Amino acid sequence: MMKNKGKELLKEASRRQVSNLGGRLSSLRSRFTSGLTNLVPNQLRWMVPFLQENIEVSTPDLEQLKGKLPQRFRDQDLDDLDAVSEVEGEASRFVGKQVKSVYPKYDQCPNPLACQWSQQTIEEEPEAKYCLQCGFPAILAPEAKIQGNRARYQVESLLGQRGMGRLYNAIQLPEGQPVVLKEYLLPQRHFNYEETKQRKDEFTRLAKLDLADGRVQDFRLITPFDAIADSQKERCYLITPGNLGASVTLANYLAINGSLSSTEVRQVLKQVLQSLEFLHTQKFRLGSGQIHQGLTHGNLRLDSLLITVNFQGFFIYLCDLESWERQFRPPLVEPPALSRAKDLKDLGYIAFYLLAGGRVDPNTGKPLDPSIEEHWPAVEPVLKNFILNLIGINFPTAEIARQALLKLPVTREIQPSKPPLETTEEVKKTKGFLIPWFLLGTIGLLLLAALIWWLTARSRRQEAIAEATLTCCIEQVSGIPSGKFTYTASQNGPWSYVLTQPNLIAKEVTLEAELNKRQPQLQLTYQPEPSVAEAIANIQSKQAEFAIASFFNNLSPDLGSETFAYDGLVVFVPFSYIRRKNNLPQALKGKISLEQLRQLYTGKITNWRELGGPDLPVKLYIPDDDEARRIFQERVLVNQTALNSFNQLIRSGECKKEDESTIAYQPEIIPCPTFKTLRQVIRGFENEQFGGIAFGSLSKVLGQCSVYPLDLVTKNSAPIAPLIQDDGKPVTPNTDLCNDKGSYEPNQEQFLNKSYPLAYSLAVVYPRDNSREPIGQKFAEILKTVEAQRLLSKTGLVPLQKLGE
Repeated sequence: MMKNKGKELLKEASRRQVSNLGGRLSSLRSRFTSGLTNLVPNQLRWMVPFLQENIEVSTPDLEQLKGKLPQRFRDQDLDDLDAVSEVEGEASRFVGKQVKSVYPKYDQCPNPLACQWSQQTIEEEPEAKYCLQCGFPAILAPEAKIQGNRARYQVESLLGQRGMGRLYNAIQLPEGQPVVLKEYLLPQRHFNYEETKQRKDEFTRLAKLDLADGRVQDFRLITPFDAIADSQKERCYLITPGNLGASVTLANYLAINGSLSSTEVRQVLKQVLQSLEFLHTQKFRLGSGQIHQGLTHGNLRLDSLLITVNFQGFFIYLCDLESWERQFRPPLVEPPALSRAKDLKDLGYIAFYLLAGGRVDPNTGKPLDPSIEEHWPAVEPVLKNFILNLIGINFPTAEIARQALLKLPVTREIQPSKPPLETTEEVKKTKGFLIPWFLLGTIGLLLLAALIWWLTARSRRQEAIAEATLTCCIEQVSGIPSGKFTYTASQNGPWSYVLTQPNLIAKEVTLEAELNKRQPQLQLTYQPEPSVAEAIANIQSKQAEFAIASFFNNLSPDLGSETFAYDGLVVFVPFSYIRRKNNLPQALKGKISLEQLRQLYTGKITNWRELGGPDLPVKLYIPDDDEARRIFQERVLVNQTALNSFNQLIRSGECKKEDESTIAYQPEIIPCPTFKTLRQVIRGFENEQFGGIAFGSLSKVLGQCSVYPLDLVTKNSAPIAPLIQDDGKPVTPNTDLCNDKGSYEPNQEQFLNKSYPLAYSLAVVYPRDNSREPIGQKFAEILKTVEAQRLLSKTGLVPLQKLGE
């Protein structure tokens, strides 16, 4: 009998170790994939997740891995229990120690929530309530119906495990809207009747989470739409709308893409701290109706942070709060203490793991420890100290931690040092193992090239798919607060122009009138301010409900922002048909570098012949738009010395008519409204007085054929054009900008992927204040509809996505 028992234990040990070894192989594949990813240009990396999702390689099974196990364990029939421990000891060199199951009374399966037999049980017996192998509650069958408090739901398919539950794709009936269903379990072997009832009551009381004043505000927390406790079964369900709740966890993202850079980790820290600040300080109404001042997350892990990637970068969402996850841990499991300090400490560990590439040393199988210097990768010291301060709970609040993060100096990324050479023995062990993955990588690159071709040939289809992610129509936006509201922006900025300028949308029609016509519930009064700083101040003083801004770095914690379009600065020179011989665009070959711009606007270059152009003095103009000036200063002037020289050259007072025919003996910069600048630049050039250069918002310059917008060149880059012809061909100095009006447009691709050096976002800036109406967020929601995006594109702005015809 002992012999048979030994065989059973050996079989189970082998199955578990092979499963873990498969995970280790997957980790190695992920590291190799990460290396291949780095070979892909930045503009194409968005396709990598598509490849990884659609070109999967399954984990090797036991038969495939037999050759990797020591010879004495292949096809061996063991006679005693000592051999079992020998197998486990040998395998542990590869996979580390087995994690103890949270459900020890279901010992036939190491992780009942991810039991491989459960799927087979449902396939054989669709009505089965329990797994035929381990007795744990079986997974939900496809098309299973669940009655909720707010709607009825139908299960579509199992997604997998996350935290203390199982995730499913589902739909809300009868509309068929997609939702994510998380199933929690209270298995009978661990919970008696009283415990089950108590846990269900607590779950429905705590899992329903709304802001106390009823507002809907996005602070990147996956909040439940419905919390259901099944009165007849040992199950509870959490419903979240859409597909966001099924996004990739940071743990999986890390396994696929490898460690994050210091810059990326800073972004993760910034976003999570902002979400924690909101979670810790706002008033929430729980399912019981109780008002609670501030909540703790309590369960911050790589598995409870979700990542979504888009054209702007990535966003991190918090999910699986401990207050409801802990209800489903068996009574013997000690729940962690809840505190805001612990949230900050856990975030510090997460940042460390993201830099290190995981939680376990791949060489030793031991957990990585931030207190051990050797476990740290190469990282900028200021970021390392910040993370250690988080772990050491040296920040009283998330707000103070976030402010400290924003003040950290940005240093050059530290490259990892070259690892020591492997010994001959180590090379022999790994060489044969890595060759198949190298071949896999080669195949992957070929498939990537094929995918690029496929996507290019179907660009229109992709545009339609992108468009489908936006709400269709302005009238579909619901929940618009009633009443009259005031909002603001810089009076000389791009929003004032596109909102009030007639004839951009249609003849004698303004964008403001068109928005009011299409959404009569929107009762907004626009009151611009002299500067964006004053506009932002008006939000905080409650003189305005929100603002439109294009320069909003380092917003204070009490403000949020939502991008709805893109614009950019264009640098332009006169485009004259009268004097083709000395045409500046031709002489400059249609381009200018940021370094040349810096020299021009600091007085180091004063004649166009210094740049290969005609013998004409340079005349410098800047717009009266404070937002445009600040962006130019930040992106072009860069350092304080150049900024000082720039400020010293600015002439007091605006431009005058006599400026069209005179040139100063000393270089100076003339502040001038964009449309006056356009007239002065072309007249001064055609009168052979000077060669003017200026910059302004693309939305204002688009269609003005008296000037030519130059391509911009940065270090080590090809020229990037702000405009492109409708047929995809570049705009050149030979393009007839006047006769071809309407046949060219903003170079959307370069704006969307942020390649154009002077591109910037236009955003709604609103207060993070539960006591105020969310009119700013609703206005942003309106502007992000397909209908409004089309209107914005007519004004010269770049929409968030490429829109189909």
